[in-house]
Amino acid sequence: MRVPLDICTGSYTSESVPFNSQRCINLIPISPQAASLTDKALFGTPGIKAWTTAQGINRGGILAKGIPYKVNGTSLFSFDDVGLATNHGSVFGTGRVSMATNTTVDGVTKIAIVVPGFASYVFDSSLGTVVKITDPDFQVADTVSFKDGYYIFTASNGFQFFVSDLNDPTSFNSLFTGTAEIDPDLIVATIVNHNELFVFGTETGELFQNIGGTGFPFQRIPGANVQKGLHARFGLIAFDNSFVFLGGGKNEKSAIWMISGSSAAVKVSTAAIDHAIQKFTKAEISESFAMTYAKNGNFFAIFTFESNVIASKTFVYNATTSAMAGPTWHELQSGVSDNRSRIQSITQAYGKLLVGDQNTNNIGELDDNTFSEYGDAKIYEKTSQPFRALDQSQFWGELEVLMEQGVGLTTGQGSDPIIQMSFSDDSGRTYKGPFNRRFGKIGEYGRRSTWRRQGRIPTNRRLRLRMSDPVRCNILGAHVKDELGDD
Repeated sequence: MRVPLDICTGSYTSESVPFNSQRCINLIPISPQAASLTDKALFGTPGIKAWTTAQGINRGGILAKGIPYKVNGTSLFSFDDVGLATNHGSVFGTGRVSMATNTTVDGVTKIAIVVPGFASYVFDSSLGTVVKITDPDFQVADTVSFKDGYYIFTASNGFQFFVSDLNDPTSFNSLFTGTAEIDPDLIVATIVNHNELFVFGTETGELFQNIGGTGFPFQRIPGANVQKGLHARFGLIAFDNSFVFLGGGKNEKSAIWMISGSSAAVKVSTAAIDHAIQKFTKAEISESFAMTYAKNGNFFAIFTFESNVIASKTFVYNATTSAMAGPTWHELQSGVSDNRSRIQSITQAYGKLLVGDQNTNNIGELDDNTFSEYGDAKIYEKTSQPFRALDQSQFWGELEVLMEQGVGLTTGQGSDPIIQMSFSDDSGRTYKGPFNRRFGKIGEYGRRSTWRRQGRIPTNRRLRLRMSDPVRCNILGAHVKDELGDD
């Protein structure tokens, strides 16, 4: 009997490995929006091709008036449409920065840049240079956002948020400060959504509106609050007509939430993603960061966590697939070992998705037709759910994985691409294999990837598929010839 295997699912690694230990690395779970060959698929994530360079590793980026700006090393750079970089001046430090921008009616772009806990800077396009904020009423800040002509900063001590003078992020009034009043938790960061200012503390969030006038312009909206706090100052980002953030309520460990409606927080992370996040220390979680981009009809929210003790991770939420199939996640990984993605920031400009790099001074471009990262090998991996048949023994004859075939390169590695299959019959603790099969030289569209005589399966089996050739890796489904047997 030919039985389909539900292999095109996302990452879900339970705290109990026998229960579930699925991983989906550099493969995007897709649910088609029309009748298709299969009802699910896994499409390879874009590779990164070189676009230009800037001195130093990337610390953050922003788009201002159609021009991408990135802080690399200790400088702010802008890039024209052919990748020519212009250095606008110094930005202290090595850590990640917070950035906010506005362009005034006279066409002047001003970008505020915050180095958390240290100095803050402003780039003024009319001057073409970066200047340090030296106003005596300015406080040491951690983050910055923008609304209605005001640059909104959060104080590093967590007690206040404060705003600049109108359209001037270098000038401040010591009376233009606000506090979170619902709960005494410390302020972490702010974000603007649907013309409302959200001020997040460690356990709750409050909503403010601009009331105008000559005094402090923002006033709390009575009764408007979020019963979840923010656990990482860089862990919230505008996303899919709303925003997502890393946090939790009182006595709750970290999870990922999305705002629905005006202020209701809906959890979008699965229990497995929560478990993976909570393996990191509180300090490591506080330094995690979020990014987002949309491509090919899919909306992605990306969260990266770093550690020197356990493997660093990058988890990706796909809003498009999740709307059809429930919360769906996959992982991004750079290199051939268990690790985070090297991407530090994503900025859409000139019809490209431009990315900063963790390791080099490269500014790259996400590209569907590139199958490496700056020429470095990229691993695609899918570990399946456990397949079982009511605790009876099974006998598998032929296993076939449906691939997009005939995608080999003209010469060199990838001219005859291979997919590797390993299997585990002990609940994912150990794997046998790998067993290699080809999936098509260039134009070899009839190639089938099959493994015959799979033999007896005691009670359950899980599969692990891997591919590392620099070619397109799209997995369209799998099936097996299955018979039940007696022990």
